[in-house]
Amino acid sequence: MRKIRFSDLSVRVINITFNTRFVLARACQKLPPLEWMIDKMFFEGDDIQVLPRDAAIKNHQSGDVMELEVNAIVPTYNENTLVPSQVLKEMIKRSKYHFIMDNCICRTSNNCQDYPHDLGCLFLGKGSQRISSKLGRTVSASEAIQHVERGQKAGLVPIIGRNKIDSVWLSTGPKEELLSICHCCQCCCLWKMTPNLPEDMSSSFSPMEGVEINFNPELCNGCGICAHETCFVDAITIINGKVKRNQNDCRICGRCVEICPRGALNIVMHDDAIKNSLKRVEHLVDVEQE
Repeated sequence: MRKIRFSDLSVRVINITFNTRFVLARACQKLPPLEWMIDKMFFEGDDIQVLPRDAAIKNHQSGDVMELEVNAIVPTYNENTLVPSQVLKEMIKRSKYHFIMDNCICRTSNNCQDYPHDLGCLFLGKGSQRISSKLGRTVSASEAIQHVERGQKAGLVPIIGRNKIDSVWLSTGPKEELLSICHCCQCCCLWKMTPNLPEDMSSSFSPMEGVEINFNPELCNGCGICAHETCFVDAITIINGKVKRNQNDCRICGRCVEICPRGALNIVMHDDAIKNSLKRVEHLVDVEQE
């Protein structure tokens, strides 16, 4: 029997029901049988890393920064600077297959006004070749890398990993054959839902290996720029004129680091961060499989 793929009608249904995910997430916390069922259907075996934006990584060798009109401090790089997007590009180079969706279903469903709708998810691995051509196109490795760079320029946050729900709604077969790379804003199906999910589910959506945020309270003037509409998971609050970051909720995306006008926040990326991050991704999906 031929497997039925998602049609245009099915995508419209997702668009209409998109925001019910919050209700479902909260219900999972209260009803263990529902949690078990949803986990089994959509989250089992998930492991998704949030990578800091490249622009949030300071060049400690030169210490050079440039100041933009919005007062965001953005580091300059040299060719030896380690940046998180190297994880994405390395997996793209290894993969035999690359598929880019024509639209981001999250931004389209939420009618996002801040970021491009046409910058959709990128999928790697054998399963990507089973995605309907109505939803996107197969591309070369160089085109996939250009897509990643476009996401960085647009101000979006990259995530990479195995997301079972993608293999389900895209009908790509076993979850072990599809690696998801998304460039996300606050509309992302995971960012806002994660705080409402049971801990076992939300823990699969976690920071990149080998990175951490440092905060210098002496430089903070409590302006609140990092908190107001900047943190996707509401992990930052201002208490007594100083930043308070919830380390359990924070996914270290780096947006607060980029936007802080006083440099009170910075991301430290350890020398083995790229290697450890790749090691975490490699076993999830064999992207070289024919």
